[in-house]
Amino acid sequence: MKSRLFALAALLALAACTEQDLCVLRNTQDLRAAESRIGELEGNVARGYAIHRSTEPYEYRAVCRDRDGEPYECTKTDFRTVETPVPIDVADQRRQLAALKARLPALQEKANLAKAQCAQLYPE
Repeated sequence: MKSRLFALAALLALAACTEQDLCVLRNTQDLRAAESRIGELEGNVARGYAIHRSTEPYEYRAVCRDRDGEPYECTKTDFRTVETPVPIDVADQRRQLAALKARLPALQEKANLAKAQCAQLYPE
């Protein structure tokens, strides 16, 4: 149920986007991915370990209703995110971080050019 609501909300948000917004989103993916990875690497280096996230199902007792609306006890399944620490090579993470930060200005320039082109192609 939660995933359906999230998908619906995402579709509504995209529907509200203009052509210019969609153009910018498409053409700045590399920059956003690099910034996200930089944040992840910085967190890993600061902690000294990475965090692996997995979604696991769990069951719980609840009150359900039959077709006539009568309550009965039932078992439901939901999901939770479990975070597990993972050992890392901090030196390697620092190298990756330095390499990404070195690429960042070029990605920002590319994104700025794309934004300008999108504004020309799809004026608001």
